[in-house]
Amino acid sequence: MKIPEYFNLLVTVCGQKGGVGGEELVGMEELELALQDYESPLNIKDCEFPNVILVDLAMDPREAVKVLENSPTTVISKVVPIEIVVRTRKDSILEKATALAKEKTQPGDSFKVICNLRGRKYIKTSDEIIEDLSELLIDKLNLERDDNNPKWIIQVEVVGENTGISILKPDEILKKT
Repeated sequence: MKIPEYFNLLVTVCGQKGGVGGEELVGMEELELALQDYESPLNIKDCEFPNVILVDLAMDPREAVKVLENSPTTVISKVVPIEIVVRTRKDSILEKATALAKEKTQPGDSFKVICNLRGRKYIKTSDEIIEDLSELLIDKLNLERDDNNPKWIIQVEVVGENTGISILKPDEILKKT
C-alpha cells in the first residue's frame, strides 16, 4: 500500500483579475519571504491541483499561520495547518478524524466539519464526508454540531490521493481577503 505524501501546511492562492496565471509561484515566494527567518529553505511538495501549495514544515504549522497573518501577501487566500495525512479513502478519513477529535475535544463541545475536495476519484462529494463524519462525532464522542459558532473546526482537505485532517480552533485557520 502506498504511503501518503506528508505535508503539514496547505495554502491556497487566488488569481488576480485579468492575471495570466503564475499565482502558485507568487504564493511560494510570499511564503518563503514571510517564513525565511523561521525556516529556510521551505520543503514545498508537488501538487497537481492549481492554486494549492503543500508544505512540509519543521516549525509548528500553527506558528506559520500566525506569521503569515501578519505578513503582507497578495495571492495567499487561505492557510490551514494539517495535523495528519491519510490516503484518500472514506473509511481512513472517518477513522483518523474521529480519533484525532477524541484526543482534542470534550463531550458536549461544538464542532463544524469542513471538507474541501480536490479531485473526485475517491470521494465523490464533500457532503458525504461532512454528513458521515458529523454523525460519527455526535454518536461516538457526544459532540454537538454547530455550523455557525463552533468551538472546533474539523478540517478535511482532500488533495487527490492524499487527505490532510486537522481539529482546529476557528482562529487557527487563516483566511485573507
